[in-house]
Amino acid sequence: MKTFSQLLVGAIILINCQNVKAKNSDLSLINEISNNPEAIASDRQTRYSIRIDKENPKMARVGISLFLEDDILYMAPGANQLPKRWATFVHKLKVRDENDHEVPIKELEDAQWKVNYEIGKKVTVTYEVVLDHEEHQWSGGMDGVAYTTDWGVFYTGRSLLIFNGANEEKVNVTFDVPKNWKVTTPWRVVPNVKNSFLALNHSDLSQSMIFAGTHEELSFKREDFELVFALGGDQVLSKKDSYANLANGVMDYYINLMGGLPKPPPSNPFQKAIVVINDSNTTDGEVIGNNISILVEKNGGQMSQMLSTFVFAHEFFHLWNGKSFLPVGEDTEWFKEGFTNYYTLKALHHVGFLNDDSFFGTLNDLFYQRYNTDDGLGTLSVTKGEEKHAHWGLIYGGGLFIGISQDIIIRKNSSNQKSVDDLLRALYTKFGGTSTSYTIHDIQEILTDLNGTDQTDFFDNYIFGAERIPIDTYLTMAGLDAKIQNGNLTIAKKESANPEERLIIAGMFGSIKGK
Repeated sequence: MKTFSQLLVGAIILINCQNVKAKNSDLSLINEISNNPEAIASDRQTRYSIRIDKENPKMARVGISLFLEDDILYMAPGANQLPKRWATFVHKLKVRDENDHEVPIKELEDAQWKVNYEIGKKVTVTYEVVLDHEEHQWSGGMDGVAYTTDWGVFYTGRSLLIFNGANEEKVNVTFDVPKNWKVTTPWRVVPNVKNSFLALNHSDLSQSMIFAGTHEELSFKREDFELVFALGGDQVLSKKDSYANLANGVMDYYINLMGGLPKPPPSNPFQKAIVVINDSNTTDGEVIGNNISILVEKNGGQMSQMLSTFVFAHEFFHLWNGKSFLPVGEDTEWFKEGFTNYYTLKALHHVGFLNDDSFFGTLNDLFYQRYNTDDGLGTLSVTKGEEKHAHWGLIYGGGLFIGISQDIIIRKNSSNQKSVDDLLRALYTKFGGTSTSYTIHDIQEILTDLNGTDQTDFFDNYIFGAERIPIDTYLTMAGLDAKIQNGNLTIAKKESANPEERLIIAGMFGSIKGK
């Protein structure tokens, strides 16, 4: 399983100029969209159209209607292991002017093409994307690329779409798919136009995920925010009710904890996130933008279900910690990833996915083992966030143990009246919905205030320094029986724990004071 932090489209143009029947269909769609003000931002709006035929679902025919901002067509970064990057899968690329005359283009390196035409003029771009991505090796797996299933196709925006110019706002996207298919995307639905969407900008397009097929959708709305699950495959669908309970429970827990819905900065607004979950021959998960792709191994057992559930709950919390309040630099990755791990465990315990024993077991099996064996432990500071992929145990695991340790000492120092919950809420209140980012010193200052004592020594030893976090000592302070033996962190509840300690343990498990 890779790291947790490791997606189009359609509009108003003719995809197959040789097919008269298709042309009439597209003209009808053009008229329908053109008469709908929700679909059109301006006369110069870029519009995409994607056609996937039932007879050949592994090919997407893409058309773009746009006004050239410059003379370069390009695809988003990625697929760097392939000489032509995402262009490896692009075929029959053509550009035509308003009179349907073909415009000369020249293929460049890094999935770019130079267009020999007047800037500012309208052109139509058509091409095909062949979905044979599974024939290539991907270091992160297929879950963040593109793949096909018996019930539909998955694409990421970066693997499918060609762009021109800067980050244009309000792009129309329309799909033409088999009659019994649906299309799940993170974009706003255009009313009264089937399978038509409005994306905010190029970034919203390239960082998107799309599933088109006979899958099932589950929608969870809170005020103006929507979480959509796209579920495919017999085994995944058999757990539909469990996924619904999980999504509702985890979302309400996070909203209750933080005191509100995600509040992204003005430069990156979002009101919708999608989670695509499919049966597969492996278990994996990836995030692009605000969207999550999860593959669940069929008959993979309890560990497979644990990992896939953890990926969802972890990445979903990043809509707050990472997308609502953002760090200035990478020296706080231990906080962004480690504390998110902590609240993932809290949320999963709160909804009943984890019990006390499995909570403690996960601390050892998934985190302490990697922390203890990380070759950066004792020599590398957790502030080296740029090393988080090479030192997962140190940054993700160490950050988690910092969160638990601080939670315990704050609760001890305040008679359980304060906790690291207050740190998260303080960052959400001060930085959520703004363009200002927090620093490591903001975290230290808030933790000092919550503890009532200066946290310089703690930071010098375990954050700026490279000392091993004595997590067993802190857990023992909470009234737990915690030991490190033979490279394992063993934790058990003690019958002799006093009432204050039991409240601290309940807080660790996810209870929210006053909620």
